Amino acid sequence: MSRVGVLGGGQLARMLVIEGFKMGLEMHVLSLHADDPAAQVTRFWHEGDPNNEQHVANLLSHVDITTIESEFLDTDMLARVVESSRVEIIPSPALLGQLSDRKTQKEWLVKHKLPTSPFVAFNDTPDVHAFFRDRKRYGGIVIKKRRHGYDGYGTFIIRSPRDLDQWLQKYDGQAQDFIGEAFIPFRRELALQLARNKNGEILCYPLVEWQAQNSRCLWVKGPIRPWSAAKKLAHLAAHAIKEAKYVGLLSIELFELGTSRRPTRTTALPESLLVNELAPRVHNSGHYSLDATPLNQFHAHLRAILNWPLPKKPEFATNGFAMWNWLGQAQGEAHFSPDISPPGDVHVHWYGKNKVREGRKMGHLTTLGANPDAALKKLKLAVKRIKI
Repeated sequence: MSRVGVLGGGQLARMLVIEGFKMGLEMHVLSLHADDPAAQVTRFWHEGDPNNEQHVANLLSHVDITTIESEFLDTDMLARVVESSRVEIIPSPALLGQLSDRKTQKEWLVKHKLPTSPFVAFNDTPDVHAFFRDRKRYGGIVIKKRRHGYDGYGTFIIRSPRDLDQWLQKYDGQAQDFIGEAFIPFRRELALQLARNKNGEILCYPLVEWQAQNSRCLWVKGPIRPWSAAKKLAHLAAHAIKEAKYVGLLSIELFELGTSRRPTRTTALPESLLVNELAPRVHNSGHYSLDATPLNQFHAHLRAILNWPLPKKPEFATNGFAMWNWLGQAQGEAHFSPDISPPGDVHVHWYGKNKVREGRKMGHLTTLGANPDAALKKLKLAVKRIKI
């Protein structure tokens, strides 16, 4: 039996742990609280901070290999622990450090010829002012925090001098912690996931569409029939992770451009797809896979880090699937109470969080259908019958 450690105790770690036990693995978790979602589902819970060197070293002393729930960790510290313990953390701390920073992530995309929006790295406040003066040439601008930005946190759309002044009031003197990007008027948001093991086998999941509510993923549907640009991007992504020797699951968030694509100073945006962000881990956009295919994203990630064989693509028994996130609507104690049970072909995944707050991800629903729209329609009806 392989012993696998997970740094972090949230819902992504919880689903990794549950899947790992199904695979016959001994799943260990390092997190701060015994009631964390992942800590609830394993007896191999270790109390500690994933950003504390001693705590991480202690976890590694109990496992054969370790992975992460979130890329926003002290990667220099992780590298030191790996060197002293000889227990791998996958994805590697070096790649985690590169991909968890929006600046170096953008540079990684450019290096591997993956299409993305034009960007500028800031050194100081005058750089921000210069970027703002060029906003018309970019077709609009966005300022993003380099690290710890997710679900809309750390993202600021700058439309006017007033928007810039408000940003400066809060972040003047911290320009080096941000990058500027061209604003992309996308038609829809898509996602793609790939997993790679050390032997170089690459598994590619289908393209899916997703929609956000207040910058948080609300639903996902698929598969989206790929067209030439999508096939090209998937090919480029596979080549990129091979060239970078990336191991594990990589999630790619995409913008599909509309017909009103606007040229910018640095590129005419000839592609119909642009990479918005990368996540070096399992991802919300892949939760549909828990019930749409036996080889779900959590299973694939664990197979990849253990260097178990990977097929080229997962098997699906349906032409459509969908996922719906439960997002908290208020603040207080969390209680899962379905007034009427959902249909038998709708699967409920509850994260076990004790507290609910507005926008917090509390769980999700998945189902299958004759096509993506039919599956999503089924979930829209089912979610009205369940309250938290």
